[in-house]
Amino acid sequence: MDEVTFLIRLLSDNWASAASALVSSGDITSSHNETPNFIDVRSIAPNEGRRVDMDSKSVVIVYEDSGSTEYPTIDYAVRNETFGFTVHIRTMHRRDFSELTFSRDRLQALYRIARYILENNSLQPKVYVGGNSGNAVEGSAQILKLQSRSEANDRNKRLLGYKLTVEMKRMAISV
Repeated sequence: MDEVTFLIRLLSDNWASAASALVSSGDITSSHNETPNFIDVRSIAPNEGRRVDMDSKSVVIVYEDSGSTEYPTIDYAVRNETFGFTVHIRTMHRRDFSELTFSRDRLQALYRIARYILENNSLQPKVYVGGNSGNAVEGSAQILKLQSRSEANDRNKRLLGYKLTVEMKRMAISV
């Protein structure tokens, strides 16, 4: 499993349980408990990765920014891999929303859910076959770290968004 697919599956497989946990703790309201569309920009499937209809759902776009390899031993027997990702969370403000701040609150809720998943899976994150933890492990890493957040708004298009920088490390991989 490649790294972008791993991160998308980690977010999508854990989204519902993380949202439920945050609703029950009172951190987000149930009206913002929506599962967004997860998009891999590398997809060549029709109507995916290029243009997305955001009228009905928010989106989470994941793409890889960098990847580096380090050989910590003199004989190159093992390697450490570090990958940098951008997780772009976008929601659209629609005129039919009852409150002017609804889309801003939804964006904040989406960010809190993504942060919850990344923080609770920061050490030894795993993705399982079929999305169930009782099944075999399909992909894993050693460390997953949320590094930064920046605003990515487009007022003319009524789009609100955050860009998250995420780092993933896989260490001591046999060559």
